[in-house]
Amino acid sequence: MYDKSKALLWSLGLVGCVALGACDKGPGWKNPDVKFTEFKEEVYPVLIRDCAFQACHGAEGRFFRVWGPGRTRLDPSMSNAFSEATSEEINRSHERAVSMVDPEDPGHSLLLRKALATEAGGSGHLGADKFGRNVYRTVDDEGYLKLSRWVYSASE
Repeated sequence: MYDKSKALLWSLGLVGCVALGACDKGPGWKNPDVKFTEFKEEVYPVLIRDCAFQACHGAEGRFFRVWGPGRTRLDPSMSNAFSEATSEEINRSHERAVSMVDPEDPGHSLLLRKALATEAGGSGHLGADKFGRNVYRTVDDEGYLKLSRWVYSASE
């Protein structure tokens, strides 16, 4: 069974670890820079397209946030909201995505479970549309497959 308190502590520890630059010292730690190129090229566009809406993971109150073109920008004063993503937007989005990965059990990662319909093995998520459907209905959805490939490769 999924232990929410364990996941919260793990996520908070990861954020603190990244901030202090001491993450490479713990047992079982996976470097957050692993697979950054794949994140930038494959995962980040999926997160921008499917998750980064202003009312979703672009919202200020969310722990898991994604910043970028056509969505919430780190610098709200940008003259063109659709200009190319800044390196800082990609880096911060990457840090948040890594914090949602369970390196010991990639299939249990919140990045995968939260966006997947409960009928397909996902967990509860407020991202359901007006018909009650989650972001990804099955593990075969294109966006879900890209997230899944990255999560599993980042956990190797």
